Amino acid sequence: MSDARCIEAVTETLRSIVDAGSSSVVPGGRAITLPPHDVAPSQDPRVNVFLYQAEIDGALRNTDPVNTAPGESGQPALPLVLHYLITPYAPDADDVLAHRLLGGALQALHSHPRLKPTDLADVAPYSDVNHQVESVRIAWQPLNDKDIYSLWSIFQAPYRISTAFEVRVVLIDSLVGGAAPLPVLNRGASGRGPVVGASVGYPELVGCTAPLGQPTALPGEVVTLHGTTLGASTVTVLFNHPALAERLRITPDSAAGTDITFTVPADAPAGFGTVAVLLDTPGLPQQRSNDLPFGISPRITSALPATVAASAGPADLTLTCVPTVRAGQKCSVIIGGVPVGGPPVTADTGSLTFTIPRHAAGSLPLRLRVDGADSRLIIDRTSRPPVLDPAQTLTVT
Repeated sequence: MSDARCIEAVTETLRSIVDAGSSSVVPGGRAITLPPHDVAPSQDPRVNVFLYQAEIDGALRNTDPVNTAPGESGQPALPLVLHYLITPYAPDADDVLAHRLLGGALQALHSHPRLKPTDLADVAPYSDVNHQVESVRIAWQPLNDKDIYSLWSIFQAPYRISTAFEVRVVLIDSLVGGAAPLPVLNRGASGRGPVVGASVGYPELVGCTAPLGQPTALPGEVVTLHGTTLGASTVTVLFNHPALAERLRITPDSAAGTDITFTVPADAPAGFGTVAVLLDTPGLPQQRSNDLPFGISPRITSALPATVAASAGPADLTLTCVPTVRAGQKCSVIIGGVPVGGPPVTADTGSLTFTIPRHAAGSLPLRLRVDGADSRLIIDRTSRPPVLDPAQTLTVT
């Protein structure tokens, strides 16, 4: 989940890493970003970071957007693989100094096998590429003689010793909205498929149960994790979310060999993240389970049913919610089955304003979505049939 400035953000972050590496071995060394044929002679020691190709990652080309819930559809993100050429330039064509610059740049890149969200956020705060779920990894890209000859022939510049790296994967979100139909209330008594269980000999989470059969939990609710080999002297639940700088460490309410219950912290952000457990027993190595997808729902705290005067034209709808929406999180409201995106969230807030396009007068189900997690439209999913919350509606006048 990244905006159109993600390429710029990745290039600038890569340049900052190379800049630090070159200046560490050659005082005054710095990184630049120019086409090779535009690099003019200079008395400054420089390392050029040039993006010479961008291509599609075919493995992720048709992957559904991260925030698409089961039964919904959305335009896949554009998965990019960026190819960079790293070239040193030393004063007076001093190749030995150029080799030193290249070594410093390569050491810095080798020490950063991936661009961490904090790296991207610090160098390029104007882009939300740091919030994408997929890691942005840096890998060496070997070039054969033909590749090198072709590249420098196109540049029409004298050949310089160079190395190539690829950065994968950078996702650009589509501007085309998806469809979010109302949830299915009942699928029949025979709709459940086979259940298979296995023990793998190490801590493994296989499921997560929220109250009343809900797919996500609310802050303050008790959640049960199911798995195998979960017993230990000390058990810690780890919750990770793209909006968090570090994982939340939660002390469980109870822990047994197959089930762990914990209370969702009030400061946990809404949206989808992951949950894992950390097991400590004196005299034994520390163990960590696999990560399991885990969602926290926002709750609308403003008056419901809500009303908006949008029958004659666009109108603003303001909703308050808990937990607090963090800066950079994606928010939208879903009116019936139509998502309406909100403006970028630039600071932590509990109040969101959406511009509702013109709509026929009437009353429709209303959902607030934060990072893919919806406010609860169904009160109790264990009842048959499930019942929609009559208060969680929007009246268009």
